Amino acid sequence: MGDTTAAIVWGIPVKISNLLCSIDAFHKAIPTIQTLRLCNQSGQGEDARITKLPKELIGFIEEELLAIHRQEEESRDGGWVQNYRCFQGSCRPSQHSIEMDPSMVDDAFEELYEEHPEWRRMDEEIVHPKNFDELLQAKLDEKGDDYFDDVSYELCFDNICAWPSDVKKHIASKGNEVVRKHFGLDIFVKQENLDETAADYLMSHDRAFVRSYREFHQATICYLVIPSKAARWKVRLDPTSLDSGEIFGESTNSMLLDRNSLDPTEERQQRFARAMRQLALKPSVHTSQLRTALSAAPPINASSPLTQTTVPRIIEKKSAEEVKKRDAAMTNRIRDLEQSQWSKLMLLVNHVCSAY
Repeated sequence: MGDTTAAIVWGIPVKISNLLCSIDAFHKAIPTIQTLRLCNQSGQGEDARITKLPKELIGFIEEELLAIHRQEEESRDGGWVQNYRCFQGSCRPSQHSIEMDPSMVDDAFEELYEEHPEWRRMDEEIVHPKNFDELLQAKLDEKGDDYFDDVSYELCFDNICAWPSDVKKHIASKGNEVVRKHFGLDIFVKQENLDETAADYLMSHDRAFVRSYREFHQATICYLVIPSKAARWKVRLDPTSLDSGEIFGESTNSMLLDRNSLDPTEERQQRFARAMRQLALKPSVHTSQLRTALSAAPPINASSPLTQTTVPRIIEKKSAEEVKKRDAAMTNRIRDLEQSQWSKLMLLVNHVCSAY
């Protein structure tokens, strides 16, 4: 059986780990920000010099306060950034708290000295450059990644399992409250099992995935959206198909669109602008999303978008040249989308299915 949810929304795609860090930072900063604004507006007494500060300066102080809290959240050990790397398969062993054998540290020193003979003077004294600590840490990370590569999955296992429920609980308990109350928006977030095309693209074009050990990749898709009404329906499996060893289900649903919702208002656009600015977010399009643009009036020679088939499609292996062209087109699409004007009107569809 499968459950499908669909909604027409105005939204902006954002990176889930950035959003969660910003929400936590915003939540921590709110009491101080509210006190700062109250004192600026209504402070009394000879020492209430804060009342003379211009609004622009108060806004700058708020932004600096939020930036400090965001940096704390983003660098927190076991925080959202690290846990999401584990979930999507882009982390390395060196990004975990692992205890390295002292001999590995000694080897790192020796390798650096061999790579940089200019550090050793005639009297055999070694003079380290100013960035020696950074070079040493990079070498230690490299050796740690190689040494612990075989146990990478074990290091990430708990984070992988906990991530979906942790995100869902956090957004339900804090995220939606902050975003709805202060910006008039909602958070749409779902887990996506990546198809082969999306996974191959990430492993070829994102350095974080180059050494990924996963055969199965997932991602958390996240949008900031104007609150809207969603439609839900179920797809039921045909019980007679079980006899043949197959599980099959098919469903069609139709909905009327409210034309008045298709035009963005200035007030709604300002909600997005304020949220993106105060939460320090940028549009972030995942390679698995926004591949198709829907139109109610496609070219007359376009193939019917409603044509369906139940026959398994034969997937032909593409040549290296075809893959290169496909990936180049995908890179251009993501770049153009992220640099374009947001928000955009989208059809969001979420389907959850399960077998008997």
